[in-house]
Amino acid sequence: MKKIALMLLCVVALAACTATPPDLEPLPGSLTYGETASSRKTRAAPGTMIQNRFLHKGTMVFETYEVQPDHTYKLVRRSVADSWPPGD
Repeated sequence: MKKIALMLLCVVALAACTATPPDLEPLPGSLTYGETASSRKTRAAPGTMIQNRFLHKGTMVFETYEVQPDHTYKLVRRSVADSWPPGD
């Protein structure tokens, strides 16, 4: 009985790992904030990763975009530094 419960718990945990995260919404300062997808295009090759950083409400935001096949940007990653500059 314990093996079945453990196996069921593992299946549930693994199923959660395969779920896709929700799309990130652009913040003021993001490359795609307030724009339609067709208004910002790049000549970079599809699959290219583009970095952006900016201050938002006193925190430093680091974003990564991936160039799509139609040469638009897709926000794929965001991290935030709570104190900026580092060491404060």
